[in-house]
Amino acid sequence: MQGWSNGLVKKPVKGVDIETWWVSSLQLLPKELQRHVAALLMYTAWNIWKERNRRVFEDKTMIAPLVFNCILEELGLRQAALSAPSAT
Repeated sequence: MQGWSNGLVKKPVKGVDIETWWVSSLQLLPKELQRHVAALLMYTAWNIWKERNRRVFEDKTMIAPLVFNCILEELGLRQAALSAPSAT
């Protein structure tokens, strides 16, 4: 994630729990960048969780590049929704 996030998300230090890593990944960033990085973290975690469930409950597997594409697609949809003109 560190590579494709352009360094916005750092690799966790060995022995650090996920909550501490998550919070420290956001702590020192400006508010707008915090939202962006939080979205990267959430959509990544969500798609990894969905892939885990696909494997456990459906006995299906998606290769890592396809999971990555799902993450990018959802991030793109989020960006489009945030930049869409208001209906009012």
